[in-house]
Amino acid sequence: QTFLVTTTENISRFRLINVPPSSSTAFTIKITQGSIGRTVDIDTFKDSLSSDIDVYWPGGIVPTVTSNPGAVDIYSFMTFDGGNSLYSVVGGQFFS
Repeated sequence: QTFLVTTTENISRFRLINVPPSSSTAFTIKITQGSIGRTVDIDTFKDSLSSDIDVYWPGGIVPTVTSNPGAVDIYSFMTFDGGNSLYSVVGGQFFS
């Protein structure tokens, strides 16, 4: 599953809905900055009840999404517990 996002405003969170309980799945988000660079909080995910989802990054270092106009960043996420937690990797940053 791939999701394409082009920023038109700052993004403060992402919401995961309809994840089957106890399932394993993966998805990738491609973030393209619009003509004005925006902030994107790539570490804040909520479930359908607005509860926080734990997001784990390699080395515990949360990446900063590139905010240059037109820049493209790619991030992949995996869950092994129906969306209660996410393991995340940077696919690439600041493609232009």
